[in-house]
Amino acid sequence: MIFASRRLELLCGTVTVATLAAAFGGVAAAGRPFSGSADVTYRPIASAAPQPLPGGGLRTREELEAFVDGFVGGEQKAYELAGATVAVVKDGQLFFAKGYGWADVDRHVPVVAEETLFRPGSVSKLLTWTAVMQLVEQGKLDLDADVNTYVTQFKVPPAFDGPITLRHALTHTVGMEDGGIGYLMARSPQDIVPLATSLAAHVPARVRPAGTSTDGLGASYSNWATSLAGLVVANVSGVPFEDYVQQNVLGPLDMQSSTFKEPLPEALQKRMSNGYAFEAGAFKAKGYEYVANFGPAGSLAATSTDMARFMIAHLSQGAIGDARILKPETVQAMHARVFSPSPAVDGAALGFYETYMNGRRVIGHGGDTNYFHTELGLLEAEGVGFFFCVNTGDKAALVPRHFARAFMDHYFPAALPELKPPADFASRAGRYAGHYRALRHSYTRFEKIFALLGGSSVTPTADNKLVIPGLLGDVRQYVEVAPGVVREADGDRTIAFVEDGKGEVVGMVGQFAFIPFYKLRWFEAPPFHFALLGYCVLFFLVAVVSALRHWKSDKAGPRSARSARLNLGALGALNLLFVVGFASIIAAGLDELIFAIPKSLYAVLTLPLVAGVLALVAAFLVGRVWREGYWTRGARILHTAGVVGAIAFLWFLNFWNLLGYRIG
Repeated sequence: MIFASRRLELLCGTVTVATLAAAFGGVAAAGRPFSGSADVTYRPIASAAPQPLPGGGLRTREELEAFVDGFVGGEQKAYELAGATVAVVKDGQLFFAKGYGWADVDRHVPVVAEETLFRPGSVSKLLTWTAVMQLVEQGKLDLDADVNTYVTQFKVPPAFDGPITLRHALTHTVGMEDGGIGYLMARSPQDIVPLATSLAAHVPARVRPAGTSTDGLGASYSNWATSLAGLVVANVSGVPFEDYVQQNVLGPLDMQSSTFKEPLPEALQKRMSNGYAFEAGAFKAKGYEYVANFGPAGSLAATSTDMARFMIAHLSQGAIGDARILKPETVQAMHARVFSPSPAVDGAALGFYETYMNGRRVIGHGGDTNYFHTELGLLEAEGVGFFFCVNTGDKAALVPRHFARAFMDHYFPAALPELKPPADFASRAGRYAGHYRALRHSYTRFEKIFALLGGSSVTPTADNKLVIPGLLGDVRQYVEVAPGVVREADGDRTIAFVEDGKGEVVGMVGQFAFIPFYKLRWFEAPPFHFALLGYCVLFFLVAVVSALRHWKSDKAGPRSARSARLNLGALGALNLLFVVGFASIIAAGLDELIFAIPKSLYAVLTLPLVAGVLALVAAFLVGRVWREGYWTRGARILHTAGVVGAIAFLWFLNFWNLLGYRIG
């Protein structure tokens, strides 16, 4: 999908709906969709789409409080939750807000919705995009201009057939790899550097053309691109990003208990909730997570009642009371569906993304730090919005997602058509089956290895369904409802499979608009890599044992034979040491790797470089082993298998960017 390039025109201070629509790409202008020939209309499969039931909606505050009390009470026990805060708005007013549990467990400080600050993580991006659109509205930014027009501190390197634009950033289609290990967050204020410095030091590689592709496999969620948009806001406005947002978003909306600034202002610091992990049967407070180096992507701290004011403004065409942060036309453009991975699945707006639940469109954003997890959702047609945030990591991260589903099922239920798998599905189930990987991962740095542990597999069942794991680890069964489209057997999530020009399935979309999946070839799939790793480790062990076992007997034999066995044994030992060392670093937890790369990683990554030299020696010596006929035939075969394993291991390491110091 190619974005239209149309500059915002301001004539005598007036902006027409058609002009804004064309500039923002949010709604059709003069009968044309924003992207030229591409049609982004949502078209659910009618026979499988949920049918909203009449009479839904919020009732009384008392009834809502009883519902939320019951929900949180159950989740607290099941998911080891320290505290939560919630706000619900309706028809331009705060309808309900309440805190649950503890902001400080040890001191028994309760969460109070109006007072306690939480970290909404990537929900911060909605405020960043609001700031961007304010400047577009004023004619100071062009969504389709090269971002280098506005970035003066460094330049985004050219790649493929065009530049990166703010529109690409808004729709997460910049074509960049993902990253963040070692630099996404900071442990202390002393580790905070200027935004431009941080962005310049960690420019991700561009791995695909910018812009949405016609097959839906062009998006990849990007914290870096959002932060770059924040830098653009600062450069164009002439004030630091966090000050711009304070003056033009938070201030006008009277969000007095919210800030992007880090460290927190003293008055707000006193009301900030701790973040918690549940360890060894108890809640353990964790340090503050400084996101200032990429602040526009997630450094907001806010109360749920302040977030309610932000929701009201977006549900009320950009205003709350006498305060206005956006023109109605701008809000409409931001909220309209502009990105469609497939007509039958969730798409995205400008900054917001869609989730269709119970047949109703919810736009919003989720957010996650290590210890805070959030969901914000707006039901425009119903005039309702909800914000739910928890202050505990690990499995408590699921609670906000559970709230969104429970809230929708309780207040906006739908009749879900029962599905019957097609009788002939088995004949084509194999087209969908296989291993898939999210486009959102590192491609050029050592972080790529984490993609090996993720991904998704599609497996046919005996009763003509497909088993597909979700983004959060839940595994669901799906039924085909149209060619290339499946729906949850007992839910409303819909996934579409992507085909290439030859009719081969090459990906799937729908689990999340900004994270499509591509189908893996056999040598890219986890089973192959784990089998290869197992083979290598086995023969590394054999090589070490063999070298030790034949230590004395080899002294009496040819020197070359002894060298071959000792070299392979040393090679096996180095590679085993690497496997153990790297696994130990990962086992220490991503929570710590997010902040800094341990020096031990550099030492561990040195081992394969040394082993690589020994592998070349082993490849040379194995030829002599066969030419000279050392040992028995079985021993020579075993030795050769070890050399093959060493060479294969080098390929494995290079494939996952573990050969050398490829650190972000």
